Amino acid sequence: MPASALSLNYTEASLTCASRHLEIVRGQVTRRCRGNVSRVTLHQRCMAGFGSCRMNRSIRLVWCWLLLLQHGAFAGKLTIRGNQVLEDGKPIKMHGINYFGFNNEQTMVDGLWAGKTSLTKDFSTQVYRQQLLGFNAVRLPFSFKDFKLPGRTDYNWCTPASEDAIRKSVTPPGVNPYAKPLPKPRVALTVGHGQCNLGMPNNVFDRFLWVINLYARAGFKIVIDNHVWLEDPTAYEDTSAWVAGWTRLAAAISKDPVSRGVVMYDLVNEPDNKKIFWRARGDRPSLAALYLRAMDAIYKVQPDAIFVLEGTGQIGYAIPSGDGFVTDSRVINGFKSQVMKTSRYEITGIEDPNFFFTAIMAKPYAQSIIWGPHFYAQSVIPFALPKRFMQGPGLIKRMSDSFGYLTTKGYCSGGKCLKWPVLLGEFSAPHAGAPGDYPTMAGLVKYINNAGAGKDGRHTPITNWFFWAWNDNTPDTNGGIVKSDWVAIDWSKIKWLRQIGLKPWYL
Repeated sequence: MPASALSLNYTEASLTCASRHLEIVRGQVTRRCRGNVSRVTLHQRCMAGFGSCRMNRSIRLVWCWLLLLQHGAFAGKLTIRGNQVLEDGKPIKMHGINYFGFNNEQTMVDGLWAGKTSLTKDFSTQVYRQQLLGFNAVRLPFSFKDFKLPGRTDYNWCTPASEDAIRKSVTPPGVNPYAKPLPKPRVALTVGHGQCNLGMPNNVFDRFLWVINLYARAGFKIVIDNHVWLEDPTAYEDTSAWVAGWTRLAAAISKDPVSRGVVMYDLVNEPDNKKIFWRARGDRPSLAALYLRAMDAIYKVQPDAIFVLEGTGQIGYAIPSGDGFVTDSRVINGFKSQVMKTSRYEITGIEDPNFFFTAIMAKPYAQSIIWGPHFYAQSVIPFALPKRFMQGPGLIKRMSDSFGYLTTKGYCSGGKCLKWPVLLGEFSAPHAGAPGDYPTMAGLVKYINNAGAGKDGRHTPITNWFFWAWNDNTPDTNGGIVKSDWVAIDWSKIKWLRQIGLKPWYL
């Protein structure tokens, strides 16, 4: 609710005075996105400004908090320091969920077609349910192609779900849903007068920005991911258009003081699945060149941008889903003669990305990078991987060789050494119908927590992760957090995620 719309019983002179100070504070709030004014300081200035308007302290307090909330002053500002992601200078843990729909021609996050109430049909209610389940971050796959489609308009009508229905939908069997007070939504639900998704634009590009903004206002950290894999060939069919697309998107986000500080750019999803390797091959461009062109362009419009980079070209050792950052020449040379075949390509050895890391070290955004491997067990991978790399000490060593070392040893070039954070961009829970998944995923849990057999001294805990996915319509990963009605929760997955830090509201 805008502070200027508050209905208070004050004299016209008081309200005129307050309006004048509102304009001053609004300017300070807008400048906050540059990171030069703390939220506490901003609120203090707001209170002092209203102090001369003959309003009591309680009313001034409400006005100031509402004003700052309206303008996104509480969205925070992400930065990177060494191997940590910080928000307003303090280390954070991102416990995230993937939520797709802007990559498969649905022109909105999926599932809003289900049911008749806002429990399924309203986007803000999904955000609220995710908040209650303990998630504080989201990864949004998208396709540049989908921005050109007409937006679906059948998401606009619904019956409001009661607080009781919401409460019960996020409480597991055997737990009293009324044992604790239900936390309030961090952003007003977009439901009213028989409608849901109030304010949602019809233009798909604007709609994507609207989704990002609502998540940001709800306190979520956001990764946006160009889902090159099956849905979007722009990166390799028209690289210039792809770079221009990313630049346009970053420029739009950078103008939004709510979203700007909490959005990260995952430039290419699972590049090896589209035969995009560190170096150019055949008709595919070099992943290194794609990354550098996009980051150079985005940096010009948003110098404080944070990039999430996935790996490639090392399926003989690293998992073929965005992994592949091995730079140790001893490991690379050990695989020189190994041939790996998939349904899409054949590759000998594992690629050497040292040239790319060296190039990054000279860039002004070198410390604005998060490495974003994906991790799946054998049941999700469409070809067999050596068992010795999928469980036990071999699994732990493989992960540290590929990405764990980046958090401790880091990388050195030109007399400079850097460490970086690692963000697990995708992973799923073990598949009940695939017993071989269990030792692999148990190893992942130990590795994430840096505990037991996973504590190898070569990596720090992986405190930032994004589960795949909220959506039910992902059969290759045995579904998501919601089941086929998009209401019921798969509680076995929530229980599994609690091992790595997820804390739902009822705990």
